[in-house]
Amino acid sequence: MGGSAWRCENQALGLRSVSGRDYIAVEIKPYTQDLEPLVKAFNRRLRTGGELNWTFPESCIPRYPGLAGKNPYQELFLTCDHGEVRGGYLLTHYLFALRGQIVRIACGPQLNTSEAIVDPAYGLTGALNVRDALQKQPLLYGLGMGGFEERQAKLLASMKWRMRQVPFFFKVLKPSRFFANITYLRRTHGNRILLNMARYTGIGWAGIRIAQFRPGARNSWDEIENCDSFGPWADKVWNMCKDKYSFVAVRNSDTLNTLYPPSDPRFLRLLVSRGGEHMGWAVMLDTQMSGHKHFGNMRVGSIVDCLAEPEMAGRVVGYATSFLEQRGVDLIVSNQANSAWGKAFLAAGYLIGPSNFILALSPMLVTRLQPMEAARDHIHMNRGDGDGPIHL
Repeated sequence: MGGSAWRCENQALGLRSVSGRDYIAVEIKPYTQDLEPLVKAFNRRLRTGGELNWTFPESCIPRYPGLAGKNPYQELFLTCDHGEVRGGYLLTHYLFALRGQIVRIACGPQLNTSEAIVDPAYGLTGALNVRDALQKQPLLYGLGMGGFEERQAKLLASMKWRMRQVPFFFKVLKPSRFFANITYLRRTHGNRILLNMARYTGIGWAGIRIAQFRPGARNSWDEIENCDSFGPWADKVWNMCKDKYSFVAVRNSDTLNTLYPPSDPRFLRLLVSRGGEHMGWAVMLDTQMSGHKHFGNMRVGSIVDCLAEPEMAGRVVGYATSFLEQRGVDLIVSNQANSAWGKAFLAAGYLIGPSNFILALSPMLVTRLQPMEAARDHIHMNRGDGDGPIHL
């Protein structure tokens, strides 16, 4: 796919002169191997300017190469100005069932990176990346982004994307470890005193147990299987579920084995069946954190992806929770957009916490989902649909 170009006049756009030039000529083109040295130079300029978090991949090879018929596949693009890389973005293309019709939709622009982080002359680069991504694929969504106050979320909101928080559910299994390590809540001196009191007096333990108690939350399914990969049974579950949601990513066996490769030992797969009939599944992680900005040094279980018919969500959540409990994690977390799955987590003893996981829908995608009031609660999305389940 060829590049797109814009000539951005400083006077019209309020950009200052760079090296004596009176304009910035922006060209957005596919990331190819010959451009890797320019990306490395771009990242060096970011680091020299004091940016320690944002960089762009220094290899042009995507995680999901664009092979014919492959779901998903990725494309990487670079934003160039006068022979230098000034930013870039990533598009991940997925197949979705949108009101029962299978369509190609992209998550992006992901990793929307711009030299504006350290040089305000390139302040419009991020917006140009969004505009370019929309030209390539008008049906776009963003997921994650770190909260409404982050750069990408603010940018998409300013461009009239539809935004919503994806609820965050958590269940504390080891209260003492939780109160000692929940960095997000221990940011102030006063909070640390209160959390230490809750930890050492037993008040916190009792409060957590009471808040999470749900009578009759256990279930009695027939068969639970810890699987090494997704087999033909996953195709049966997908075909059974695809028309039960207004908007859900294709989750057949080929797609699932691409997203959660059998060769990656981090992914835990649980199949739930009744009487020999495969009814649903969950993908989980069991991660020992170290100095995490939210979870400190806790061992965190996460339910990153799941699928079943909405009325069966509680069964899958219950068994996935029991599975992680038996592994000995300190805390279990999940983000779920669908209302039926949210109710299932609450019924299993989870609490709702502050969420920095944002779902943004492009204007064209919102149009395809109309009426949104009817579609909203039936969208099924979680961490398996965003920047990656590994990034909590």
